[in-house]
Amino acid sequence: MKPICPAPDDPTRRGAEAARPRRTLADLPGPRGLPLIGNLHELHPDRWHLEFERWWRAFGDMFVVRMGRRPILVVVEGELVRDVLQRRPAVFRRIRTIEDVSREADMVGLFSADGEAWRKQRQLINPTFHARHVESFFPSIREITGRLRDLWARAADEGEARDVLGDLMRYSVDVTSSVAFGRDLNTLDRGPDALQEHLQRVFLGLNRRMLAPLPYWRYLGLPADRAYDRALVAVKRLILDLVAAARRELEGGADRPARPRTLLELMIVARDGDDPKAHLSDAEVYANVLTMLLAGEDTTANTLAWILYYLGSRPDVQARAREEADRAVGGALVPTLEQSKRLEYTSAVTHETLRLRSAAPLLYLEANHDTAVGDVAVPAGAGVVALTRAIGRKPEYFGDPESFRPERWLAGVPSTLPHEPRMALAFGSGPRICPGRSMALLECAVTVGMVLRSFTVHLADHTAPVRERMAFAMQPEGLRVRFVKRACA
Repeated sequence: MKPICPAPDDPTRRGAEAARPRRTLADLPGPRGLPLIGNLHELHPDRWHLEFERWWRAFGDMFVVRMGRRPILVVVEGELVRDVLQRRPAVFRRIRTIEDVSREADMVGLFSADGEAWRKQRQLINPTFHARHVESFFPSIREITGRLRDLWARAADEGEARDVLGDLMRYSVDVTSSVAFGRDLNTLDRGPDALQEHLQRVFLGLNRRMLAPLPYWRYLGLPADRAYDRALVAVKRLILDLVAAARRELEGGADRPARPRTLLELMIVARDGDDPKAHLSDAEVYANVLTMLLAGEDTTANTLAWILYYLGSRPDVQARAREEADRAVGGALVPTLEQSKRLEYTSAVTHETLRLRSAAPLLYLEANHDTAVGDVAVPAGAGVVALTRAIGRKPEYFGDPESFRPERWLAGVPSTLPHEPRMALAFGSGPRICPGRSMALLECAVTVGMVLRSFTVHLADHTAPVRERMAFAMQPEGLRVRFVKRACA
């Protein structure tokens, strides 16, 4: 299929876009709103992504909703969404609220920065997330995965149903803090660390402010906002102390910068070629470490929790994945790096979970200048919402889209159903595709491999509904799991 728009560096782009549009935002269908507030009253704070998807089924692949008086273009056509994501950051950027809230928190890192600030950080930071670097941290990941296994083994002995999302949040914080700055918090054994408690307050505060229709906190400080501000100060002090200590240690040995031990050290020694000025400032390192801690805790933990939900819901899937784990892992209970790479069906389970239960089911963007999406004119500053999860549920891209079918992801398996992997957008697409995807997939592989070797997974109550709850990322609500030890464990 030919690209819908010219290449990002095409100097004729604006002229081509100006000539193409046949429709305006006012021409598109959408839900009827109320004066002044538009459709804001219909968006439940915990389930607003589901409302967008309900509107998609009612109004089609392009429609308009109104946040207050502001029209927002919603796009669910795969090629158009991929094109919009490819045209970042020159034509589209993250919605400005994200950068504004992040800037107030001094955390304009790779996630929230835009324009030249993003280009600089991407060039310096992306190599630190290369698979070879991530894999060098595997011994720490495996050790912490063994700790998670011990926790669930004790629960199995006691017949206890676990809030697995809470467990996985602590697991993800332990992994991320270990590989990010070499500090093993061990919250799985010790309980919440002060850093984790501060991170939770920061996380909730950022989410609340990013979704608020007005920046009320600039004029009215509520108790939750004061708690957020205190937590942010504490986290910043801790991370900057770690940055300073890492710089001192790196400067202490001539050979140390060539062999950084953590992602923090990799960021500190990052350089753009031979330019000594092209490096990350302490503020930029802080912003990206904090982003990594917040994102690592939430998105990976939610994905793993949904994988356990599907294993407990589908005994046939669990049995097939277990057979593969027994062959690939042998007598070990926690896979090695090489064994994790051989878990092909487990990888398929992960990708199918990401298709159906993406932690980021939609992306908020806005236009930097007058442009077009398909044949629709989009004025400068207009909001654009890409329903990335909904695209993965369209039958023209994935046959039988509402069914959980991991085998669709296996190489060499003939299928009569449509299968378009490029339309699975859980990690985004284009220049701003998630840099942490290699680490997230590695954590999923070793953790699920451990579970399959050690336990049989059961939902604690098959009649209890497990709902989707949207915070900063989408998570399962009401998920409790019972682990039964296998004989080999």
